[in-house]
Amino acid sequence: MDSRSLRIIHSFKGSGFTMLKLATKFIPVRHAFETAWRAGFRYAEFWLDGALLDDWENVAKTALDFPLDYALHFPNRSNLTDEQVANCVHLYEALECQAMVIHSPMFERYGEGLLRLKPEIVLAVENHKLTPDDLRKWGKENQYLTLDVEHVWKFTLPGSSFDEFLDTVGKLIERHADKLRHVHMPGYVPGFDEHRPMYCSRETVFAVFDMLQQIDYRGLVVSEVNAEYQNELDLRMDRLLFDRWRETAGGASSASPPTED
Repeated sequence: MDSRSLRIIHSFKGSGFTMLKLATKFIPVRHAFETAWRAGFRYAEFWLDGALLDDWENVAKTALDFPLDYALHFPNRSNLTDEQVANCVHLYEALECQAMVIHSPMFERYGEGLLRLKPEIVLAVENHKLTPDDLRKWGKENQYLTLDVEHVWKFTLPGSSFDEFLDTVGKLIERHADKLRHVHMPGYVPGFDEHRPMYCSRETVFAVFDMLQQIDYRGLVVSEVNAEYQNELDLRMDRLLFDRWRETAGGASSASPPTED
């Protein structure tokens, strides 16, 4: 571990302990709720589309059968009706959601309408395929942010070192602490697919947990994984990884570059 890595991590160390809220993300159907609950999750983010929004009352009814706290991900497709947009707000209200994640193109098209329906809604714009300059604009120009840690390394800084990546994420978290409302935290390793479990990149995950703890972050941290990993075993392994970090109160986590398990 070189001195730069140590500075990145130690600059985020503090004596206070924040109980981060670990969430999973799934399509809101009953078996997904049941799997998440058995795996130990108590927070969840919903993937949504137009058909689910047409059926929002049944989605809400199922969700309220489980003692979970929720966030929504606004659909990524742009062919929504006015009624579907309104139903997204209804679902947000029915579940007393903490935030609604939204991609920039959807925010540009639907943001004004969503805010007209509910001015106090927390529309947390997610970074996606952004250049470094665009990433700076994303942080500066949006009121609320969803930080996707994986997207920073895969799309904004492809080919960068672990140190450079951590330094960039750390500066984003510190600079925009007052705007940050939601975090996507898959276990990314360069050269591998997106949306793998957190346990695939423990060093990255622990370092970002430490950074979030230092700013007293209160939103959800989402283990955003592909459908193939949305099973009780893989979800439980991510939950156990989080518990291990929590047991040490965000203690000394390695800043060595992540390796494939």
